[in-house]
Amino acid sequence: MLAKLRSLASDTAIYGISTILGRFLTFLLTPLYTNYVTQAELGDTAYLYAMIAFVNVVYSCGFDSAFFKFFRSDTQSSESKSIESTEHNRSVFAHAQMGIAVISTVATLILCAFPEKFASALGLRHIASMLVYAALIAFFDALVLVPFAALRMESRSRRFAALKFSVILLNVAANLVLVVKMQMGIRGIFLAGLLSSFAGVLLVLPEFARYVFRGRIAFDAALFRDLWRFGLPTVPAAFSAMMLQVIDRPILKIFVDSASIGLYQANYRLGIPMMLAVTVFEYAWKPFYLRETSRPASRKQRRATHAMLARVLTYFTVVCGIVFLAASLLIEYLVRMPFLGGRFVNPAYWSGLSMIPIVLGAYYFNGLYANFAACVYIRKRTKYLPRITGMAALANIGLNFLLIPHYGIWGAAWATLGAYMLSAAQMYRLTRKIYPLRYEWRRVALAVSLCLAIFVAAIFSTKGMALGSGFLARCAWILVYPLFLLALGFFKSEEAALLSLSSKYNTPT
Repeated sequence: MLAKLRSLASDTAIYGISTILGRFLTFLLTPLYTNYVTQAELGDTAYLYAMIAFVNVVYSCGFDSAFFKFFRSDTQSSESKSIESTEHNRSVFAHAQMGIAVISTVATLILCAFPEKFASALGLRHIASMLVYAALIAFFDALVLVPFAALRMESRSRRFAALKFSVILLNVAANLVLVVKMQMGIRGIFLAGLLSSFAGVLLVLPEFARYVFRGRIAFDAALFRDLWRFGLPTVPAAFSAMMLQVIDRPILKIFVDSASIGLYQANYRLGIPMMLAVTVFEYAWKPFYLRETSRPASRKQRRATHAMLARVLTYFTVVCGIVFLAASLLIEYLVRMPFLGGRFVNPAYWSGLSMIPIVLGAYYFNGLYANFAACVYIRKRTKYLPRITGMAALANIGLNFLLIPHYGIWGAAWATLGAYMLSAAQMYRLTRKIYPLRYEWRRVALAVSLCLAIFVAAIFSTKGMALGSGFLARCAWILVYPLFLLALGFFKSEEAALLSLSSKYNTPT
C-alpha cells in the first residue's frame, strides 16, 4: 500500500508543481486585471468565460471521459499483447478525437456565423466581437482534450505538466503585452486567450503523430458507438458540474451590474489555493484508481486496495486543512503587497475579501466529490452522474436566486458552498451502495474540526493587531495545526514509515 500511495504522491507532486506554478501565473492575472481594466470589463470577462465553460462541455460530448475508460494500460506485458494494446489505443484515440473534432467544428461555425444574435441573447451586444474569440478559444481547447488525456493515462506526467505550463506562460505573457503595454482592455484578454489556446494545439501535434499518423486506422463503428454510449451520459453530468462552478455569474447578472460581478470574480479567484489543491489531486487521482482497480487481484489484494483508496481521503483532508488556514488567514495581508499598477489587488475590491473562506470551503467539498466519484468510474455506472450533479446544479440555481437578492455576491458564494456540499453527500450515498469503502471518518472529522477551531481562534486573537504582528501571529496559528494533529495522535506509525520511505526515495545517490 505504501509504495502505491507513494506512486500517487509522486505523480501528484509532478502535476502539482507545474499546476501550482502555472495556475499561480494565471492567478496573477486577477490582480493585474483589477489594476488595468474596469470592474465592469472584468465582470463581462467573467460572464463570457462562464459561457465558454458550458460550450466546452458541448464540444467534448464526453469523448474525453470515454477515452480514459477504453484506454488499455497493459502495454508492458507480452510482446503480442503489447502490440494489440498499442493498436487498440491508437484506434480509441482516433475515434475519440474524431468525435470531438466534428462536434466542435460544426458548433464553432454556427457561433462565428451569427455572433450578433448570440451576443444579444446573452446580453453582451456591446462586446459581440468577443463572442467570436470565445468560440475559437473553446474550439482549440477541445482539440487538445484527448492528447492530454493520453499523456495522463500513459503516466507521462512530466510532459503533460511541461505542455500545460507552456500554454499558461504564453497566455500570461500575451496578457502583459496586450492588456498592460498596449492597453487593449477586454479585447486584449480574449486575444491572449486565443493565442495560447492555438499554441496548445501546436504543442500536442507530436501526440497526434504517435497515435494517428503512424499508420492507417480503419473506422470502427462498434468502437465509436461504445465510446459514444459511455461518454454521452457524462455530458449532462459535466454540464451540471459546470453549472456548479460558473452558473452564479449569469444569475448575478440578473440582479447586479457588471461592476459587482467583477468584484465577485476578483475575490472568488483569490480562493485559488484550494482550487489548486483539488485540481492537482484530481489529475493524479483518476488515472491512479483506474489503474489500481483494473488489475486482476485476489480477495486480500482487493481489500488492501479498498483500504488504500479510503485512506487517501484522510490525507486529502489534512492537506486541505493547511491550505484553508493559509489562504483564509493570510489573504488580507497578501492583497496589500505592491504589484503592477498599484497593490496586489486594487483596494476597490477589498470589500469582498470576507467571501474567500466560503469559497475555500466550497472547493474542499468539490474535492470530496472527486474522491467519492471514483466508485462511478470503477463500476462503470456513469448513468448516475447526471442525477447527482443535476440535483446539485438545481440546488445551486435555487440557492442563488434565493440568496443573491438578500445578500448580493455573498449569497452567490454561500449558494456555491451549499451546492458542493449536496453533490458530495449524494455521491457518498451512491458510493455506499455500489462500491463501499471504509473511510476513516473519525480522523477526517478531527482534521476538519481542529482546522475550523484554529481558524476562529486566529481571527479573534489577531483582531486589531498591527499588520506585521498580525501576520506573524497568524503564521504561528497555521503551524499549530499539524502540531496539534501530531500531539493528538492523529498520525499512525505506518504513515511515519511512509514519510521515511519518501525521504529515502528522494535522497540523491
